[in-house]
Amino acid sequence: MGKIVALGEVVSDIYEADGGSPVELPFIARPGGAPANVAVAAARLGSEAAFIGSVGDDLFGDFILNALDSEGVETSGVVRQKPPTRTSLAFVEISDDGDREFTFYRSSPAADELLSADDVTEKLVSDASFVNFGSIPLIREPARSATHRLAEIAGDLGVPVAFDVNFREHLWESPDTAREAVDPLLDRSTIVKMGDDELSPLLGTDDPEEAAGMLLARGVALVLVSLGSDGAFYATEEFSGSVPSFEVEVEDATGAGDAFLAAALVRLSETGWDEATVREAARWGTAAGSLACTGFGAMSTLPTKDELDQFMSDGG
Repeated sequence: MGKIVALGEVVSDIYEADGGSPVELPFIARPGGAPANVAVAAARLGSEAAFIGSVGDDLFGDFILNALDSEGVETSGVVRQKPPTRTSLAFVEISDDGDREFTFYRSSPAADELLSADDVTEKLVSDASFVNFGSIPLIREPARSATHRLAEIAGDLGVPVAFDVNFREHLWESPDTAREAVDPLLDRSTIVKMGDDELSPLLGTDDPEEAAGMLLARGVALVLVSLGSDGAFYATEEFSGSVPSFEVEVEDATGAGDAFLAAALVRLSETGWDEATVREAARWGTAAGSLACTGFGAMSTLPTKDELDQFMSDGG
């Protein structure tokens, strides 16, 4: 099935737990961060997977590395940062419809921001079928240079680049700043995945077809747009289409987009990119994303290949 190599942020997602008292507010930590979620999702689907990133030399850094190792994700590309730099925490509040609101607690700089270009080597990329990253490492140096270095090495080795933009407006100084940082990576990407809510702030259109046309004109080979409960849209120069969503009871949508991308990449790494395969990859993605919404935490409900196959055969 090839190998998915993901680079970027990894955090401990902190959820309020049951119980407690007037003088105790209990929490539970769950590993998260979009590229780490992609790596774990790919591993559960039977692909080899590796994560490149940076965590603190602290309790939560140990927790995250243990979690990745337990899922079979290669972590030789993870570096540790000494105090006072810390692994980032993201407190997660879940609304009744499963949507999330995040409050971040980060040292300045945060551990994930200190990944450097020197930490990204050809050895980490050489056997990959895809490399993946998002926009969060582009916010500050040196992580921005590390991300560009990954794209550069992948280009030199002929490894396709999958850019899951994952725009989080509250982390940026302004949408203009985000566009300036994201723009050069679009030109280096083979696949670009965006959510429908990211199209307008970054591309100036709400229309997935128009957005896809803009990206394809820049040399992107495949555009994937997740549409939430409406499924997903896909487009290449030769064809385009959409797939419906799968109906589930949503508990927590954290990690759904990461599951979508991982499943699509795993499917695309198996064969060529004809229309039937791309459509099936998008269906895998929507199914995996739907399953990821059925429990709490970004990684806990990521499906195995058997679970995904059964879910799809049952019709969701």
